[in-house]
Amino acid sequence: MTSFSQWIEDKNQDEWWIFIKRLSANDTGLTGGNGVGIYVPKAVVATALPSISSTCCQNPDCSLTAQITSHGLPEQTLRGIYYNNRHFEGPGSRNEHRLTRWNTDFRNSPAQDPENTGALAIFAFHVPHLGRDSEFLDIWICKGLEEEEFVESKIGEVIPGSSLFDRGDRLFAGFAAGSDKEPSHVVIPPLWEDRFPSGEEIIAYLPTVFRFGKTTPDELIIERRDNEYKLFRQIEELHILHRVQQGFGSVDEFMQVANSVSNRRKSRSGRSLEIHLEHLFRQFGLEQFSTQCRTEGNKRPDFIFPSCADYHDPAYPEQNLRMLAVKTTCKDRWRQVLNEANRVEQIHLFTLQEGVSPHQFAEMKDENVKLVVPKPLHTKYPDEVRGQLMMLNDFIVEAKDVR
Repeated sequence: MTSFSQWIEDKNQDEWWIFIKRLSANDTGLTGGNGVGIYVPKAVVATALPSISSTCCQNPDCSLTAQITSHGLPEQTLRGIYYNNRHFEGPGSRNEHRLTRWNTDFRNSPAQDPENTGALAIFAFHVPHLGRDSEFLDIWICKGLEEEEFVESKIGEVIPGSSLFDRGDRLFAGFAAGSDKEPSHVVIPPLWEDRFPSGEEIIAYLPTVFRFGKTTPDELIIERRDNEYKLFRQIEELHILHRVQQGFGSVDEFMQVANSVSNRRKSRSGRSLEIHLEHLFRQFGLEQFSTQCRTEGNKRPDFIFPSCADYHDPAYPEQNLRMLAVKTTCKDRWRQVLNEANRVEQIHLFTLQEGVSPHQFAEMKDENVKLVVPKPLHTKYPDEVRGQLMMLNDFIVEAKDVR
């Protein structure tokens, strides 16, 4: 951890621009398809590799010296490329930026390792001169929960499918403005201008200001959580943006605000997904469940069905009990749920992670863990895994029927 914390400290400067994401199955090559290499949003390329942010020619590219410091690898040369076929006549409709050639200088790059699907990856571009391409890319791919929790304690939760991008001195202070999900611009209750609302209040307020076009639980969980995060960011900006713009009179004053932001983000990430599921369960007729039920060894699984009382009733049939664990990302976290409810034979685990490796999925199956994944995310999983995933709607139907 010391080397990682020092690496973060070294990047906490205005010459480093930091792009953070969770590696998807598409990034690591698990799902095949046209995409090769790491997908990079347009806004990142415009700052870090502006020479290829153009449609003046087809598929502009550049070379970039890079190093995966987290794994002690030597420097290598990557290719930054803008696949812009959509803007030209002829075949092809791609319009995306990628970093490629991870395995050219040497083999088995951690950036292309299927086992790193879901891992938190930090791409630090050294940009001493804005308007010019980055001179160096330093990369850290987190190797476990300890490293991921360390960085998320500074910047907040990194949701699968989203990313952060900002200058190092702003991002690692918790004040990153460069999330790929912009804040909403809706009317909020006047009371929230003086008091930051709870997660339950924010989620309950969503139908008041957003119109949800989706109709299934699998689609709604993604749509609602996306809008909830945008609303959270709007409220957060209301509370801290003017404070940051004013500046700080002392280091202690700065740290007090930064810690407040960090704690609020951690609190949200810890409960947001569970609250959304509670609302969806009730909306689709699944009324009987208990949250945070105390089980053996003082464990507290996220959901027990049909109730905590039934779980603790020795006469209640074990085959009718269900447990649902909730993890935004399941890589390195899925083992945490194995012993939370001894009476439940098969554990259901709900996640928003965009893909798992076949090897890790086989490990889950061996431990009798069933992945519950929103249907729109199924295409992000390898073919051999996709057919064994459970939709959220199917879980709701099953949990209603077993009673």
